[in-house]
Amino acid sequence: MKYITFKELYIKNFLSVGEEPVKVNFNTGLNIITGINKDKEDRRNGVGKSTVADAIYFAVFGNTIRELKKEHITNNITQSKCEVVLDFEISHNGQTQLYKIVRTLGPTKCYLYVDGNDKTRDSIGNTNELISEIINSSPEVFQNCVIMTINNTTPFMAKKKIEKRKFIEGIFNLQVFSSMLNTVRSESNELLKDFNVECARYEEISNSLESYNNQQAELQSQRDQTKATLNNRKQLNLDKIKECKVKLGNIKQIDRDNTKSKVTKLNQAQQKVSQLVQDHQTKVIEISTTINLLTEKLNKVGTKESICPTCLRPLDENDVSHIEEEKVEMNNKLDELREQKQTTDKSKFSHESKYSDISTAIKKLESLLYKDGLNQQELVNLKKEISSLEELNQQIRDDIKQLKSDDTSLEDTIKATSTKLENVQTLIDDFKKQINVYEVIKFIVSEEGVKSYIVKKILQLFNSKLAYYLKKMDANCICVFNEYFEEQIIDEKGKICSYFNFSGAERKNIDLACLFTFMDIRRLQGDVAFNFSIYDELFDSSLDERGVELVTDILKERIEKYKECIMVISHRKESVKSATGEIIFLEKKNGITTRLDNPVFSS
Repeated sequence: MKYITFKELYIKNFLSVGEEPVKVNFNTGLNIITGINKDKEDRRNGVGKSTVADAIYFAVFGNTIRELKKEHITNNITQSKCEVVLDFEISHNGQTQLYKIVRTLGPTKCYLYVDGNDKTRDSIGNTNELISEIINSSPEVFQNCVIMTINNTTPFMAKKKIEKRKFIEGIFNLQVFSSMLNTVRSESNELLKDFNVECARYEEISNSLESYNNQQAELQSQRDQTKATLNNRKQLNLDKIKECKVKLGNIKQIDRDNTKSKVTKLNQAQQKVSQLVQDHQTKVIEISTTINLLTEKLNKVGTKESICPTCLRPLDENDVSHIEEEKVEMNNKLDELREQKQTTDKSKFSHESKYSDISTAIKKLESLLYKDGLNQQELVNLKKEISSLEELNQQIRDDIKQLKSDDTSLEDTIKATSTKLENVQTLIDDFKKQINVYEVIKFIVSEEGVKSYIVKKILQLFNSKLAYYLKKMDANCICVFNEYFEEQIIDEKGKICSYFNFSGAERKNIDLACLFTFMDIRRLQGDVAFNFSIYDELFDSSLDERGVELVTDILKERIEKYKECIMVISHRKESVKSATGEIIFLEKKNGITTRLDNPVFSS
């Protein structure tokens, strides 16, 4: 345990203290701080007695109990540099070190010296942290176990539940568990944030995976549909190819050259026949013309007139005979010509018939050639169609092959996403395990956990101490706390009642009993003990003469037991009679507080 012994307090230009310093030594015994206010017709209020308590608190924590602003702490009359110096020593593990805290305003500074060596840190805040570590006491505990400004602070029993809890943890030195709980909660909250982030990631990746699977299924469906369509097309093309090949097999081809040669020969023969027909036609025309001329001549030769129709000379008998002979000859000639014409007509008809036969044969051959030409074109078209269909089928086979090769593109993404999802799930599982561990730890360091266990262990001692001081204060009630420090107050009639059911003096007895109990528990359970305590206006409010006597007995008992320096701030004249140590007499004049070394007390 650390034993902190306050040695000396130096105050200058602090609150009502001016340029002339006020020094206070922490001597063992019951010391009374009192004084007189010359500025108000010898009044004892407003002297600056509480300045001593504020100065001690300011030296340790850098602030006043009344939480004044910095500009209101420096003496407003002198307006000079404010300075408070606190000397103390700490004994721990057989070693003793001397400490000095120097705080100033105007400029604002804080210095810490250990055995004369400057241990001031790089900032006032960091130096304050070091001082708090050294004295191992929070401001709340210090105000209720070292500096008791009873009328300026809220009594413990009147505090809110959370304030009580905080103060009790300081008394029992359990704030480490609160610190642990805060740390665990903070880490747990961070863990939960990370957990929620991973859960959100899991949901996001899961949604992505589901989307990818849906896309994959849709793509697969599209592929299957496309593949079926392509296969149907391919089959239709194959059917068409088969049909085309059947058509190809059914097309008969001829020997075109031979047929053309025949057509050429027939054309040549037809030309010859045509020439013969033309020759016979010419011959028939010639014979017909000759027959016509001869018939006309015959018709003229046969006239009965006596004059020659030709030469116009008279005809004799010889001429008539000759004419008859001529007529016979001409008729014979006509018969010959007619027979010749008939023969020529027959020959012409025969050749015309032959010409027609040849024309028919040529047309048949040309028809064969035309049909063969159509077949040849159809063969070309069928072969082109077959080639085109085969090319289409090859493209279809390539498309189907490409479809198969495309199947892995999204599968790789799905596989990578599934792996990522598994990794996130692993993280989530790890977070769950850690969260469960933190939940156990939080319970352990919570009010219901180890703190409750520790409090139960010391609760009997605490309640017995409280009962002891209530009895010493002649209180008309008992007060019992459970492990959650929820109090139960029972009055002298055995009824459960509230703290606020009591009068001011009765509440004061409860407050003082709690105060002394906390001081004892702090000494027993904490790892630091102070040689000093100060009570502001302990004797001046609510307590009657018997109450003052009882409180004084308790203080003297503590001095005897713990060798403490107890200071009581009081404006009552009779308070000095209780002093077993030094009487610190302050005087305020012209707004400035000074200490009188040899005061004269009037009865």
